[in-house]
Amino acid sequence: MYIIFAGATSGPGFAVLQRLVDRFNIENITCLVRPTAQTTMLETLRVRTVIGDVTDPDFLRKVLKPDAVYLDMTKPRYYKTIIPMIKACGLQRVFFVTTTAIFSRFHSCSNVYIEAEKLVKNSGLVYTILRPSMIYGHLRDRNMTKLISCLARYPLFPLFDGGRSLMQPVFIDDLADGIVAAIDNSKTECQEYNLAGPEPIAYKDIIDIILAKLGRKVTTLSINVNLAYYLVATCQWIPRFPISAEQVLRLKEDKVFDISNSVSELNYRPRGFEEGITHEINEMHKANLLPM
Repeated sequence: MYIIFAGATSGPGFAVLQRLVDRFNIENITCLVRPTAQTTMLETLRVRTVIGDVTDPDFLRKVLKPDAVYLDMTKPRYYKTIIPMIKACGLQRVFFVTTTAIFSRFHSCSNVYIEAEKLVKNSGLVYTILRPSMIYGHLRDRNMTKLISCLARYPLFPLFDGGRSLMQPVFIDDLADGIVAAIDNSKTECQEYNLAGPEPIAYKDIIDIILAKLGRKVTTLSINVNLAYYLVATCQWIPRFPISAEQVLRLKEDKVFDISNSVSELNYRPRGFEEGITHEINEMHKANLLPM
């Protein structure tokens, strides 16, 4: 199997790449890399890279091969360019990594992914769609690292509606294992898989687990989401105001996903949140990102 991989320079992308190298050997993998991307981590694996822009049809025409498998971990806005070129170059087998945000009831969040997946499904290609939930467990993640840092430094922390909303974050290594398992399984043709944590967990419980691992006591302040919504809505006239009113409402939305077909068909066995977050906190300590 020869794999062309777009998106390997992200944290999750690199975790996938490491497993692809182990499973399919380095000579069978080519990474498509933007000219501005940081490639230091890829260089440690000595994997073949081709510098270019996946939104450039001429570039794709040069690098795509009919007998290759294409793995995409880029952004859905690129699909309109990528998919026609994949078809024109004769590729048949494709894997697109999207997101469980497609299930959000807030259309400004979900519509872009709904439309992107429609492009994939209507392309005539033999596809597999893989949907991670919120990814954590590495130093480049922009969610849990910020949360851990805040809880390690400040004596107060806000909880919208008492932190009752449910989440199902996925540990980065489990996600990578699930993606590679799908690529290595011929029965995943034209299938969709949610790759999330093993079970939902309340946001308040996430906070409590992190505080216990940090050995910290923090005062939490419960904030009514509806009140916060109206306050933020009145501030939308302010130029570059950092959040939207809809983003506040999304804090109440349960993010719970069915992973049963991933478990049964991919042998997907994600670790529990406590185990995963302990690893991330330890890595942050090693990198001196947390106070002693």
